[in-house]
Amino acid sequence: MNRLAFVLALCLTCFALAPVQTLAQYAQATPAASPAPVPNVYTDPAMSFTAPAGFFRVPLAPHDPARFDQPSVMAAWVANPGKREQLTITITMENHDGTLDGYEMLSENEIRDKADSVFFKKHEQTKLVNGMPAYWQELSIGSGFDTMKRFDYVWIDGTRGVLLAITGLYGVLDEPMAKKALANAAGVEYPKNRL
Repeated sequence: MNRLAFVLALCLTCFALAPVQTLAQYAQATPAASPAPVPNVYTDPAMSFTAPAGFFRVPLAPHDPARFDQPSVMAAWVANPGKREQLTITITMENHDGTLDGYEMLSENEIRDKADSVFFKKHEQTKLVNGMPAYWQELSIGSGFDTMKRFDYVWIDGTRGVLLAITGLYGVLDEPMAKKALANAAGVEYPKNRL
């Protein structure tokens, strides 16, 4: 009986201390300049986005928003996880100091390299809510019953290329729903004094 009590006490102690250790590790990894995080908001010196209600933030390791070795997912949210109606929003960034047209082409090629059966239906020049020039893209990925629909805003800020995407199963996600979900994205030129 004493062994059972000891094992139970050990398990409870580990369970109680694990969140403290995880929080301490998170605090060490988070840059000091970051304000208190709001789960559905992503902000950095050159952009902001608020995910719609019903989307839950996916925990990701913190990353410097101005330096990249490769395209990096900076933030992600999911709605209806594990269900047929699952929707995913991601913010992906990479170093890019060229033109918007050049980054749109680069991001398109990167998507084609990562997945089979990619079809771009629409590439339209547009503007984000605050007037930042961008592209609006509509694409499908895959074939048959597993075909995914994806809509992207693609823009540059003088330092980075930014791709804000929403993805869901074909037939679950449509363009009006995507535009509404991504509508409040805003971007500005990356402040050179923050590099």
